[in-house]
Amino acid sequence: MPTVVISTKDVASVGIGKILMENYFRETGKTFGDFSVYRYKNADLIVIDTLHIHAQWLEEEYPSDLYIFASKHSAQKHVKTLSVHTTGNFGDALYGGYARTLSKAPALHMLKALKALKEIRDERNLPYDVTYEVTHHGPTLNTPLMFVESGSTEEEWTDEKALEAVAEAIVEALEPEKADKVAIGVGAGHYAPDFTRLALEKNVAFGHMAPKYAAGFLDEAMLTQMMEKTVPEPSYIKIASLPGEVKRKVKVFASEKGLELL
Repeated sequence: MPTVVISTKDVASVGIGKILMENYFRETGKTFGDFSVYRYKNADLIVIDTLHIHAQWLEEEYPSDLYIFASKHSAQKHVKTLSVHTTGNFGDALYGGYARTLSKAPALHMLKALKALKEIRDERNLPYDVTYEVTHHGPTLNTPLMFVESGSTEEEWTDEKALEAVAEAIVEALEPEKADKVAIGVGAGHYAPDFTRLALEKNVAFGHMAPKYAAGFLDEAMLTQMMEKTVPEPSYIKIASLPGEVKRKVKVFASEKGLELL
């Protein structure tokens, strides 16, 4: 059973949660902590008073098959963005989770959310970029998890139209997409334009995506995590911009693991 997670410490999350509770989820009469538990079809919605990135305890206290975190997206540049990503740290755990440890990435659900965001954005002429983000921050869980976000500043965190788009995409993503290919991605920037394009134009479902700035951490152990912790297991890999030596190492890994290059 999927679980949507709302954080009281995140203004965008609270706004998204309000929309979900008004339009989809209904109270069950049960509680989790100090808050009611809500239900829509086969999914629960819970409220936590911890920032999402520090909810390392979640799968022990509220077990689920899939977590979808409704969240704000923060960035220094003021770019209106609707985004999807999974979590984990290629290096140190600076923002939750564990160092050099990845969560499980639900590639088909992530693709469903990305497509829904684009469709809603286009239908309503919202002035937002729609994009995957690479794998980053916590929590690090053994249960598949994904973030669906509105950002990059407080203006977008309280933009009702953007929050509605995220809420509706979350509902769509409760069921997985049917993808032509499942892949991992290595290289490119934080917003993964190559991977986003392949997802939207070629129906490729990406799980873990590693940015160019994490190239120094991409040894065999980390690449293996990217592959083994993408659900379902990928058969493809897309290599974007990487230093030559790292690119050669990734190609050798792909060959040894039977990953076809996109």
